Amino acid sequence: MINLNELKRQFVDLLDEQLGSRAISCSDDWFARCENLVKRAEPIFQQGHFVSTGQWMDGWESRRSFGRRNRKSNYDWCVLRLGSPGLIKYINIDTSHFTGNAPDQAGIDYAWRPTGSEQQLEWTELLPPSEIEGNSHNIFKIDNDNPVSHLRLRIYPDGGVARLRAFGEIRINKAVIVKGELVDLANILSGGKGQQCSNEFYSSPNNLLMPKPGINMGDGWETKRRRNQENDWCIIKLGIPGDIRKVMVDTSHFKGNYPDYCTLEGASARDDSIDPESIIWKTILGATSLQPDREHIFVGPELASQKEIFTHVRFNIFPDGGVSRLRVLGAPAWDILK
Repeated sequence: MINLNELKRQFVDLLDEQLGSRAISCSDDWFARCENLVKRAEPIFQQGHFVSTGQWMDGWESRRSFGRRNRKSNYDWCVLRLGSPGLIKYINIDTSHFTGNAPDQAGIDYAWRPTGSEQQLEWTELLPPSEIEGNSHNIFKIDNDNPVSHLRLRIYPDGGVARLRAFGEIRINKAVIVKGELVDLANILSGGKGQQCSNEFYSSPNNLLMPKPGINMGDGWETKRRRNQENDWCIIKLGIPGDIRKVMVDTSHFKGNYPDYCTLEGASARDDSIDPESIIWKTILGATSLQPDREHIFVGPELASQKEIFTHVRFNIFPDGGVSRLRVLGAPAWDILK
């Protein structure tokens, strides 16, 4: 059985609204708006909460159409733009809280148009019509090696879906990066990934890499309170190897629980995964005091390593606490990117 938590650790949800994913059109969303499909928050249910269209539902829900004489198609559909183009490995059609109003089947089509007009997309089937259960996580393994920029969800014959998740790997569009431009090498949209960490009691280090500013304390990386002399840390695989020229540590929203100080180290490794104890770490940013609820920027002589190519960084916080975002800007080394 596929473990949903393992999928979240191993892959990126390319339909995460934090990446810029959007529902851009649908056949019908009379009962509940299609924009809900990409919400990051888990779906909720409010018993007895009625709006003008009926029971309020946290998802996308179309009108009853099966058996109606004016039915023009045997399915309803919704077109979604991925926050980042990528390869899709698993799909989760989440029908949480949809019981007597869930579809019988669902299918997925994909298109490739990372830039330009989103009109008249050319669709190819990614998942054929497949049976799904109401109030369930319906997870499907996807066997497709083609990059994807858009998805079309088809539900048969109608009904409601709470969330659509597309777990996969980001593919970088080098064409939109000009020569000499500094790139956030660690950003999740660059393919960056939090690989290991000492503690993620309150939230994941992957939040550090999200493209948009954090919205609250829950939208960052926060560890539990330490009761020993050690410190917390996380290792990030850079999406693009490169020469680091600028570092930003943002403690926005963390006021009584920000770290006292931090350091940043870099390493170069051939393998994606590394053993933090056996690899050689080089100092990029030495021990530097942090302030609450503030964006800290480090450039030039504040950074110890210059003109060295790194594939991984280790972000150390002392002794513990929370950080909203980490930006690692540098010059990409495209020649060693796999």
